[in-house]
Amino acid sequence: MFQTDPEWIHHVVVWGLNLVSRLWPINFFIQKFCLINDPRLQIKLGQLNLPNPVGLPAGFDKYVEAPYAHAMVGFGFAELGSVTYAEQPGNPKPRLWRIPKDNGLIVYYGLSNSGAIKSEARLQKISHRSVPLGISIAPTTGLKLEQMADDYIKTLLVLHSYADYLVLNVSCPNVSACDVFSQISFIKELITKIAEVTKEKNINKDVFVKIGPDMKMEELDQIIDCCVAHNITGIIATNLIKKRDGITPQSSNAEFDHPGGISGKLLAPKSNAIIRHIYQRAGDKLKIIGLGGIFSAEDAYQKIKLGASAVQVFTGYIYNGPLFIRQLNRNLLKLIAKDGYKNISEAVGKAVN
Repeated sequence: MFQTDPEWIHHVVVWGLNLVSRLWPINFFIQKFCLINDPRLQIKLGQLNLPNPVGLPAGFDKYVEAPYAHAMVGFGFAELGSVTYAEQPGNPKPRLWRIPKDNGLIVYYGLSNSGAIKSEARLQKISHRSVPLGISIAPTTGLKLEQMADDYIKTLLVLHSYADYLVLNVSCPNVSACDVFSQISFIKELITKIAEVTKEKNINKDVFVKIGPDMKMEELDQIIDCCVAHNITGIIATNLIKKRDGITPQSSNAEFDHPGGISGKLLAPKSNAIIRHIYQRAGDKLKIIGLGGIFSAEDAYQKIKLGASAVQVFTGYIYNGPLFIRQLNRNLLKLIAKDGYKNISEAVGKAVN
C-alpha cells in the first residue's frame, strides 16, 4: 500500500473502515478484540470518560465518513474534521507525501472538508457512539483576520450539539494563512469570544485549543494564561511542524522538498518540550492531550509522564496498521504495572514533578 499515491490509499482505507464498521456483527467482534477498556487505563478528561487514553486526532476523518470505525479499531476517543464553515476542496494535488526514513508525513491538504452544513447532516446520522467524538473547527480559507473569529463561532453554533468536545484549531500548518490565524493576539481574541459565546448560549462542552510546535515559550505562556483565565478545558500539543529550522531529517532533499507540515518522529522532541512547559506552568488547571511522533507505548508514556493526560496517534497508526492501537494500550498496561500505578492518571507529570 505504501508503493502508491498516499492520498488515494488514505481514501481507500477510510472507505474500507467505514464499510466494515457498519457491518454491526463484524464491528462488534473487532471492537471487542481491539478496544481496550481496562479500569487501569480509564481516565476522566474534563467531562469526558475515556475507556483508554489513546485518541485519533483531526485530519484522519476530515469528511466525517467513518465515525463508527475509530472505536472499532481501539481508539478511546476520536476527533473529526477539521471543519470550516464553508465547504472547501483544499490545495491542489499532490498534497500528501511519505517520508519513511523519518517515520513521517508531509501534509499540505489545505483544510479540505465538506463544510459545517454537510458535516452536520452526516453527524445527524450517527446513531450511537462507543467512545467520545470531538469536532475540530478551523477558519474558512480566504477570510480577513477580523472575520475569522466569527467564522469559528458560526461553525461551533452549527455543530456543537453533535460533539462530545470541541477543538479550536489555531495551528494548521498546511494552509497559506496559517501565519495569520496563529498570531497570539488572534488566538487570545478567539478564546475570549468562544468563552463568551459558550457561556451566553449555555454550551456545556469541553473546549481544547490545538497549538503548533513553532511558537516561542513567552507566546505559549500567553496562550496558557488565556486558556486558564477563560476556563478552557485544555490544550492539544502539538500540530505539525511548519518551521523546518532546528530539525535534522534523514530523508533526502528531494524527498523532503515539499510544502506543508511535517508529522512523525521529527515532531516528537518539540511536542514533548511544549507538553512539559504547559504542565509546569498550568499544572492541573489545564488538561493536555499530547501528540507527535508516537510509534510505541514508550513514546506515549513519555508524553504522559511529561504532563499529558491523554495522547493522540496519527502517523504511527498509518505506519503500523489498525492493530497498533490495541498493541499500544496493552503495552501501556505493562508500563504502568512496572511503575506500580493502579491507574495511568497517576503517571501524569511524574517526569516533571
